[in-house]
Amino acid sequence: MKKALQILFLFLAVSVSTSNAQALFVEDFSYNAGDLLTAKGWLVSSGTTNALTVISPGLTFTGYPSVAGNAIKLTTTGEDVYKTFPAVSTGSVYLAFLMNAASAQTGDYFVALSPQYFVNSSGAQSSGQTNYYARTHLKSNGAGYSIGISKSSELSGGYVYGNTVLSFNKTYVVVVKHTFSAATADDDAESIYVFGTSISSTEPATPEVGPHVYSAKADPADLYHITLRQGTASAAAAMTLDGIRIATTWNALLTATDVEETSIPTKYELNQNYPNPFNPSTVINYQLPEAGNVTLKVYDVLGNEVATLVNEFKQAGVYNAKFANSNLSSGIYLYRLQAGNFVSVKRMMLIK
Repeated sequence: MKKALQILFLFLAVSVSTSNAQALFVEDFSYNAGDLLTAKGWLVSSGTTNALTVISPGLTFTGYPSVAGNAIKLTTTGEDVYKTFPAVSTGSVYLAFLMNAASAQTGDYFVALSPQYFVNSSGAQSSGQTNYYARTHLKSNGAGYSIGISKSSELSGGYVYGNTVLSFNKTYVVVVKHTFSAATADDDAESIYVFGTSISSTEPATPEVGPHVYSAKADPADLYHITLRQGTASAAAAMTLDGIRIATTWNALLTATDVEETSIPTKYELNQNYPNPFNPSTVINYQLPEAGNVTLKVYDVLGNEVATLVNEFKQAGVYNAKFANSNLSSGIYLYRLQAGNFVSVKRMMLIK
């Protein structure tokens, strides 16, 4: 009886979160003009020249909930950067942003999403950050340009394009959608919606591009990284980008949110996992105000280690770790973060 009461107490102590009505990621570049993105929590994916730098002023669009801030300019060649957001493995992922292109060339992608991990043909696991999906691309088209998407390099030029000729030096809202499908391992669909005057309060029935499916590339297990890319010198567009939002519903893209800008944190923090209780997976968010060795481990209530999620040197920033283990039984589990002298432990519940 005593043990049952202890388990009940632990269950009541677990924080249950049910809200998914806000964006998972918001970046309005509300920094000072001239600031480097790599000083604001973005990490270098590739490139050592033409560092991405905040510019002024930012972009605005009536009905789109970006805040008054600044923006960034993407040109050709140089530094590419990325950040993480809470991993999504079911339903849809929506990526929205404000875009104003000054020029376009033969075509290259400038933003993409990617999974947490990549498993090669021999079964080895590595970071999936450069295993890109939802590659969003611009190419010149007459007096303007067209927008396109791809999961890989399936077509000549690598993309499926929309029919609308977009205007240079005009601000658009672009929404990129990746929909997970459990039917087969290669049938996830991707689409693009573009708005030049007003944005629809509900998801339109017909996108500008797609839904596009490419079965020669395996679907991702989840999506976890966003990468901003400056492309190649002869193919990429020059543009201003602002108001980046990632969500799991159309409504969340258009709803004002209290998600903070993902800049360098001022303190260590281990957050409650989401969702909680969970089945089959959950995401643990933590933040680091300075670089150092980090471990994040999961234990059962008896203190036995059941998983190591992180055991490496990390730069300062905000991070997310996914936990999923089909071999575990339902019950309470503890997760423990240690970074330098900081140690924090929280509870979560697996329900099968």
